Amino acid sequence: IATVTIMPSSREIELDLPHPKGGSDGYPCAVGNYGRSHTAILVTHPWGPLGGNMHNSVVVAACLYFQRIGFTTCRLDFLPHQWTSAGYVQVDQVQQVAQMLLKGHKRLDNALLPESATDEYIRPTKIILVGYSYGALISGSASVDIPEVVASISIAPPFAVGMWLLSFRSDHFLERAAQRNDIYRLFILGDEDNFTSEASFQSTLERKIPADNTEGAILRGADHFFRHREKDLMSVIGQWLKRVFPECQGDLERLPTLHLTHAAPS
Repeated sequence: IATVTIMPSSREIELDLPHPKGGSDGYPCAVGNYGRSHTAILVTHPWGPLGGNMHNSVVVAACLYFQRIGFTTCRLDFLPHQWTSAGYVQVDQVQQVAQMLLKGHKRLDNALLPESATDEYIRPTKIILVGYSYGALISGSASVDIPEVVASISIAPPFAVGMWLLSFRSDHFLERAAQRNDIYRLFILGDEDNFTSEASFQSTLERKIPADNTEGAILRGADHFFRHREKDLMSVIGQWLKRVFPECQGDLERLPTLHLTHAAPS
């Protein structure tokens, strides 16, 4: 899995957060543009045992994209994979980071206070989840217990191999992901994905995910890793955001300044 060493262009603050269940090991996260938008973007990464981490190229590309629009962003490293509790502690991490973004953190508040009295300091009140690969399965499940989530974007969800990644409990995670009927959902797959076929992708969406407020997109000529296609991937996301949040009037840079609302329940 490709990783990059280039940091997002806007200033990021790196934090070490404690284990969500009180374990001895903590984990890092990086927050950018804190205090600048009403909505925060929380980005999760692929499966750790295969090299997934918060420095993955798609994760960084997503953070760069949303930071340039003006959003607060956060990317985190999942705790090490444990076969017997696969996925559960990672869901807890997403919930923990979301609450940190919503309620604030002393280091963020101290480091990112406005540099002048004329700057507006905004604490996020809403969350958009962006999950890539394994992270898509985790973020979708976590959305159930984060009422402030207004949208969920799943990039290359590994539906066909989810049972292996989640210790044969993938149905549980998909069932949780389908429980919310008041959020907008976007699922994106490359038609040359290395793990999930287009047919499997479409079938899973039809069987497992509520149709209302859900959209699936196929990016032609892209595989699971989106090498050199990150810009096209972000373009798909941007066009979708304009459709589901028409209050931005076609201008994505308006979105961070708006109080985004939940989808109308079906």
